[in-house]
Amino acid sequence: MAKPVILCVDDETVILTSLRDQLIHHLGTEYTVEVAESGEEALELLEELSEEGIDVPVIISDQIMPGMKGDELLIEIHGRYPKALKIFLTGQADANAVGNAVNQANLYRYIAKPWDEADLKLTVTEALYSYSRDKQLAEQNELLEKLYLQAQEEIGERKRVEALLAEANQNLEQKVSERTRELSQAVEELKATQNQLVAQERMATLGMLVEGIAHEIKNPLNLINSFAALSIDLADELRDIIGPRNGCPVSDISEKIAEILSDLQSNAANIYEEGQRADSIVKSMLIHSHRTIGGPQDTDLNALLGEAVNLTYYSMRSRDSSFDIRIETDYDPTLDPLKIIPQDLSRVFVNVINNAYDAMQNKQKTSGKDYVPCLTVTTKNLTDRIEIRIQDNGIGIPAKILPEIFNPFVTTKPEYERTGLGLSISYNIIARGHQGKIEVETEDGQYTEFIISLPK
Repeated sequence: MAKPVILCVDDETVILTSLRDQLIHHLGTEYTVEVAESGEEALELLEELSEEGIDVPVIISDQIMPGMKGDELLIEIHGRYPKALKIFLTGQADANAVGNAVNQANLYRYIAKPWDEADLKLTVTEALYSYSRDKQLAEQNELLEKLYLQAQEEIGERKRVEALLAEANQNLEQKVSERTRELSQAVEELKATQNQLVAQERMATLGMLVEGIAHEIKNPLNLINSFAALSIDLADELRDIIGPRNGCPVSDISEKIAEILSDLQSNAANIYEEGQRADSIVKSMLIHSHRTIGGPQDTDLNALLGEAVNLTYYSMRSRDSSFDIRIETDYDPTLDPLKIIPQDLSRVFVNVINNAYDAMQNKQKTSGKDYVPCLTVTTKNLTDRIEIRIQDNGIGIPAKILPEIFNPFVTTKPEYERTGLGLSISYNIIARGHQGKIEVETEDGQYTEFIISLPK
């Protein structure tokens, strides 16, 4: 299947070359970038692409060109291909030209020359996302229209049958009722698709954590079983000693009883400790897996953060037992319970820490034996806010994507590993759900630190 095309129109070859190179660099191989040096050439190219059934989601045009001007071209394109998004990229367009393009060509955006590359990338990315979303909605609407027509046909058939066969009225009404329920369910399913990407990201994180939970719970349970069996044997031995003395001095018997009781006490302490560990693992998993219900609640932020650190560590170790890491924590003991939504903040902590583990794991593959992965997690009780810092000494974040790191679908990982929604969801949870801030400091190849501030 042919790739969608982004069309760039400008009478200056150097501008077209620069524009095409930047778009190819940013978009990769998902789109084809075509160029035209005049409005007439652009229309011919669009007609050829249309005949071949190739999508043209975005058209970028200059204003001042020989023959057809940019606003005239965009108006003509809008008349033929109204769904394509039009962008003015020019340094010479007057207000009238821009106004014409806005009013008659539904102009998507105006960018002045010389353009900022980051602004251009963001504008084109948002335009492509908007076009894709509108296309999906149009397909959904088309499906709804087909379903509606189908329902109308069935209703018409029902009326015709009712007129001809009055005796079959009851059966026909039952069939129509069943079909109506099916159609209503289909409409609800179509509405739900808009939320599926976010749900998939959350479930992907949860599934990754679940991999490590069974393994980590098995360890303390094995120890609990072992200590319990040993305690049973010690109790049997104690029963034998308390029974017939078999000629042993009382002092020797008392010494053995004291020794066995000490071992029983130690075993009971170990059983309790491992049981608490298993309980903590299960509690952490439940906090992360529950959906948000109700409003904020008073929460021990240090405990919540510690559980997220432990949970992600268990998951990381289950996926790669050879990967070892040093974890340094400094939790401020003066923190009072904070009114937050614990399930949502747990997702933020888990997502940021998982990203840190991935960054350090990638760095370890190319570094020597002297490299020691280290995760540093701290909390601070400041005057008007609580500050959480999560730092890793991994590969860092490239400067070119740093300004967009919290935008949807932006990721440093391969596409098959992540959707690029994790940090976007985290940003919304902190900024909108808790009126806080999440910032990032990084140096490519050295470290990354996320700073989360929550108002008291």
